[in-house]
Amino acid sequence: MLLDTVGSRNYGARDFEGTLLPGVRLGWSGGFKVTNPDDKPASKGTSPRQSETSELAARIRKAQDARAAANGSQQASRQGDMSTLARGLRIGAEFVAAILVGSGIGYLIDMFAGTSPWALLIMFMVGFAAGIVNVTRVVAELNADKTASTDADSVD
Repeated sequence: MLLDTVGSRNYGARDFEGTLLPGVRLGWSGGFKVTNPDDKPASKGTSPRQSETSELAARIRKAQDARAAANGSQQASRQGDMSTLARGLRIGAEFVAAILVGSGIGYLIDMFAGTSPWALLIMFMVGFAAGIVNVTRVVAELNADKTASTDADSVD
């Protein structure tokens, strides 16, 4: 038999009726039919599968709660690391921003005054110096905060 015969709706053996998945039967006359996996009418009460699922969900919730309680101190240290990371990114961003602002002002002065590279170079150096001043100021603040928190911990 050819697969592309006229009038044929389905490919494959005509008499095939097998179970693909539990609860799904394949028949050529009606296509897919979804039935109860046990071939019994569905009961209105809770099925064993639903109770297994709810028990599994309860066990998962219990394990997640236990893990959260055990990792509580580790999360606190991660937040400290993240604030340190944020401070480091702030320092870098302020340094780069100072250089870019200085260079931008120098470029604008060069465009309006016609002093081609000189204002840009001078303002680049001024922006670099301002960036270094910002970095030293922020690091000094961080060191003062760290010293104050260390002193407070030693008093307790």
